[in-house]
Amino acid sequence: MARLFDIRNIIAALLGLYGLALLVAGLLPGLAEAGAGAAEHTADVTDLAAGSSANLWVGAALVLVAAGFAGWAAARPAARDRPDRESE
Repeated sequence: MARLFDIRNIIAALLGLYGLALLVAGLLPGLAEAGAGAAEHTADVTDLAAGSSANLWVGAALVLVAAGFAGWAAARPAARDRPDRESE
């Protein structure tokens, strides 16, 4: 139960969810443009400023950082307090 509420697991879950949301947001506009055919595309200010694949790159980075946090939590679990030791 203590591992469930480890802060590293909570951070990994939040970053993973945000990363997946950004990955989907980065993939869907590309799929919409691919299906648009010969429709005219107007330049969007956001596309000009940050690039059209910024959501995709940031989402992938967040998913990798979330995997790092989850791996860290799995490799080095939080030490549980032993009941036979008194706090000094």
